[in-house]
Amino acid sequence: MKTTFRILFLIRKSRLNKNGLSPIAVRITIGGNAVEFNSPLSVNPALWNPIGRMNGKTKEAIRINDALDKIRADLNAHHSQIFEKYGYVTPEKLRDSYLGVDIQRNTVLSLFESKVEQKRNLVGKTIRSTTLSKYLATRNRIAEFIKHQYDKDYLPVREVNFQFITDYEVYLKSLCECGHNSCVKHLRYLKQVITNALKNRIITADPFDEYKLGYKPVNKEYLIEPEIKRLLTHKFSAKRLEKVRDIFVFQCFTGIAYIDVANLTKDNIIEDGLEQKWIRLNRQKSSVQANIPLLEIPIAILEKYGNQKREKLLPMHTNQKMNEYLKEIAALCDINKRLTTHCGRHTFATVMLTKAS
Repeated sequence: MKTTFRILFLIRKSRLNKNGLSPIAVRITIGGNAVEFNSPLSVNPALWNPIGRMNGKTKEAIRINDALDKIRADLNAHHSQIFEKYGYVTPEKLRDSYLGVDIQRNTVLSLFESKVEQKRNLVGKTIRSTTLSKYLATRNRIAEFIKHQYDKDYLPVREVNFQFITDYEVYLKSLCECGHNSCVKHLRYLKQVITNALKNRIITADPFDEYKLGYKPVNKEYLIEPEIKRLLTHKFSAKRLEKVRDIFVFQCFTGIAYIDVANLTKDNIIEDGLEQKWIRLNRQKSSVQANIPLLEIPIAILEKYGNQKREKLLPMHTNQKMNEYLKEIAALCDINKRLTTHCGRHTFATVMLTKAS
C-alpha cells in the first residue's frame, strides 16, 4: 500500500546568491518523513508565490514554472519506478534516484571493483593470487571497452543489455585478439557481477538471458615416447635450456603443475618402508593432497640440482619464461608441437594411461 507522497517547492529568502536570487529547494515528503535538496533554479524572492510557483506571465516566469513542472513529473516517474521495483519508496531513495546518485554508485566498474575486493580478501585462503589477476584483467578490459565504445569513464549497470554484451565480445575478439575461450572467461566474470546486481535488485532483467557462454574443446598437447627420448638425449649448448628441459621432463614423469614444482622443498620428499621415494604435497590449485612415486628419471633430476644452496629443490624461471624457452627446445629437438609447462602434465597422464592399458 502506497503511503502519502508530496512534492513541495520552496525558497529561503535569507539565503540569496551573489545575484540576489534565492535557490528553489525541493522537499519530498513520504509517510511523514521528508528530505530537501536544491534544484538548479533560482528566483527573485519578490516574485515567488508560496504555493510553489513564480508569479507573472513573463518569459522568465514561464521558464521557471515549466522547469518546476518537469521536476515534479520526473519525481513522480521515479517514484513509480522505485515502488514497482522494491514495493516501497523512501524520500532518500527517491532523491538519490532523481539526482542520479544511485546511477553513479551502481556502475559496471564500481560493482566490478566490489567483486575484485571480495576476491582480494580471499587470496591465500580459498583462492590464489593468479585468480585475482584474472578478475583484474577483466575489469581492465571492461574499462577499456566502455571508453572505446561510449567515450565514457563509467557506465550505469542498468545500461548493460544484450547489445552491450555482443559488442563487448566483438571488441575482445577483434581489437584485443582474444580467442573464443578467453572471451568466454571474460564474459563469465562479467556475468558474475551482473548476477549480483540482479539479486540485489539493482537491475530487473538479466542481459545474459539466452546468451551462450560455452567453451570450445581444446586439443591438449602431449608427447609420445620417441619425443620424450629425443628430449632426454639432446645435448644443449645453453645451460638455461638444459635446466628448463630437465624441469619439463620432471613434470612429464610426475604430473606436477608448474606452481607445485616451483614450491617443492625437501619436506615434500618422503621415503616409505620399502625405500621407495615419494613426493607428498597439497596441490596449490585445489589443496588436495597428492602422493606421487618418484621414478628413476625424476630422482636423477632432483639429485642433479640438489647441491644448490636454496630452499626450493629445482631452479625455476617464471612460467612465461619457461614456456618461451620450451619453444626453443621443441625446435632444437625437432618436436612439431607447442610445448608448455602444462604439456608436461598432459604427457604424464597420457604415458600413465598408455602403460596401464
